[in-house]
Amino acid sequence: MQSFQVNIEIDSPGAVFNMRGDLTHECEKKMLDAYEKAAGSNVKKILLNFSQVDYINSAGLSVLITMLTKSQNAGQKLTACGLSQHFQKIFDMVGLLKYIPHFATIDEAMQAF
Repeated sequence: MQSFQVNIEIDSPGAVFNMRGDLTHECEKKMLDAYEKAAGSNVKKILLNFSQVDYINSAGLSVLITMLTKSQNAGQKLTACGLSQHFQKIFDMVGLLKYIPHFATIDEAMQAF
């Protein structure tokens, strides 16, 4: 298991969450702290970059659902990029792709912003 890290780049009106490692229950505090930091900067759009995430379990999906709920309540748009084909299927099965649009690259996602 790879230790999880998240680095955020805030460039109003958006923020990019560059994640690395395994998205599990152990990442919850780091992800929610990063979200609060971004929300405190009044960002309206958040891009989750999954290009360096190797593993996501059900607890990691739960963290994403929590972030989705918080962002919707705050009127923010959550998008994603860099999901592998496998993770795209999982996101589709659990219904996340309905609420979190996915783009192949950061550049495509940023253009959609």
